[in-house]
Amino acid sequence: MELTYKKSFIKELKRMPASIQKQAGDVFKKLVIAKNLENSGVDFTKMHGQNANYFRIRIVSYRIGCEYVEPNIVIITIMSRGDIYKHFPPK
Repeated sequence: MELTYKKSFIKELKRMPASIQKQAGDVFKKLVIAKNLENSGVDFTKMHGQNANYFRIRIVSYRIGCEYVEPNIVIITIMSRGDIYKHFPPK
């Protein structure tokens, strides 16, 4: 799969603890190798809302918000578990 990162995501990731940054890097490596999200081996869940292409990926108590249009993934945001559901997916 091909990954694309939003500029805001890069800024948010730099503010995360080093352990979360490392785990996010591991998730991204798995996604690049995988042929699709279902076979990637990451903990993902489809988000409820108007657009069916939004997913979240779990990393401990943080969530990565992404848009998946096969075979591409746009990484949009990373937030704590409590905040991601208030701000993602975009309305």
